[in-house]
Amino acid sequence: MSGPPIVADADLETAKQPLTRWQRIENVIWDGGDRTQEERALVRRLDIFIMSWATIGYFVRLLDSANVTNAYVSGMKEDLNFSGADYNLLSTFFIIGYIIGQVPSQLILTRVRPSIWLPTCELLWSIVTFCFAGARNVRDVFALRIVLGFLESPFAVGVLTIMGSWYTPRELSKRIAIFYSACYAASMFSGYLQAGIYNGMDGHLGLAGWRWLFIFCGVISLPFSIYGYIAIPDNPYICKARWLSPSQVSFAVKRMEAYGRRPPVLLSWAKIKRVLTHWPLYAFTAALIFQCVATQPLNYFAVWLKALNRFSVYQVNLIPTAGQAVGLVTTLAYSWISDAFDGNRWGTLLIPGIINLVGMILVAIGPGFAATLVGYLLNGASWGFWPILFAWANEICAKDPEERAIVIGVSQTFGQAFVAWVPVVILDTSKYAPKFTMGYSILCGVSALQLVMIYVIWWYHRREKRQERRDQMFDEQPTRTEDTIHHTASHGDGQVQATSEQPKN
Repeated sequence: MSGPPIVADADLETAKQPLTRWQRIENVIWDGGDRTQEERALVRRLDIFIMSWATIGYFVRLLDSANVTNAYVSGMKEDLNFSGADYNLLSTFFIIGYIIGQVPSQLILTRVRPSIWLPTCELLWSIVTFCFAGARNVRDVFALRIVLGFLESPFAVGVLTIMGSWYTPRELSKRIAIFYSACYAASMFSGYLQAGIYNGMDGHLGLAGWRWLFIFCGVISLPFSIYGYIAIPDNPYICKARWLSPSQVSFAVKRMEAYGRRPPVLLSWAKIKRVLTHWPLYAFTAALIFQCVATQPLNYFAVWLKALNRFSVYQVNLIPTAGQAVGLVTTLAYSWISDAFDGNRWGTLLIPGIINLVGMILVAIGPGFAATLVGYLLNGASWGFWPILFAWANEICAKDPEERAIVIGVSQTFGQAFVAWVPVVILDTSKYAPKFTMGYSILCGVSALQLVMIYVIWWYHRREKRQERRDQMFDEQPTRTEDTIHHTASHGDGQVQATSEQPKN
């Protein structure tokens, strides 16, 4: 979904020229060749700071989060006496903290600059990660997971809000995909890291290998937490980032204004009422709930492999990284496909939606090792649904930053809320492992509902655009009538005047 080009006055005539074939190719590959040097320089600088902070920060956050699964299958279960149900509660307690922190964090961000609040939460997160290495029992782990969830709650929503405040629609989709792909890289790296630590560090200085994993993750995350204080630019209207010149900030404001984006304002009851009575809040929330729930099988990939009793601890940590690799490649591919087809978000979303449904059917039936393995890998290929969905939400709510923030925050919160309890009920490892036939059968239906929501959002958005066009035509009609009357009157006066001035014979 593209908007008007941002150009300097001197380049206005150049921008009106038709795009060359190479420029059209550049539009698909990255941001396009039809832009000014000023805009190229600004976007390049934004990428260097915003994207590096967001992507590395997300990688570190999810590395610290994913290592719980690797630690569980690498000795933590036995050392701390976990029961079958406790594995599900690891995720549940994390999400409880995440939900508790979501609303207060959004309120804090209306009063405190993101460049202060977000890196402070990251710094505290790093400290808590070190604390996992000293956990003495299951209750310690649960308590730390709640705190960790609370501290992560502002990050993803904050990143999406910042990206939506600086990038245009044609720039946004690829960058959200790159940001989100960090979760696959983190899960893969966590598997490799745990496999290496288990072989080389297990028992070193009297500490188990899984405890060393948390120490290493804390060491990795600490410096990137401090980097956030420098890299986060807030939004163009209140920016104090030293790496942007005043002229670049001014140009960034003009870019956002060209797409109808205005400065954020404090929420009022009238604004809240409007958001609550507008369809995007409910449609995107439902879509993300179905997405979050339907992508849970990949989290149980290692549990299934361990239950087969045919792989070593090293292999159980290593094999699931194939699913993360598939997710990494397909997530990036979906965003490029979406932009290649003129920002066709709904058409692109059908691809991971259908892939997920096929994968869910395979893991639910479980016809054999090979088919079940393919089902888990296909589930990884469906995780790219999320970035395209949020790019779509950013575009539909582009003219209203408050609605955009609420839609993203609420949908993310409810998506995580359902993940907190649904797996505990239908994917209880103490009852249904390793096949989870009943749970995966239910998730097949959830995956089908995910496809339905793509159509629902498309239908509502099309109806709203039609209504906007009708309103615009209605507003322009009186102006056209007045212009016609004025033109006729002027033409008539001219004729009268011309006639009166003719010489008499």
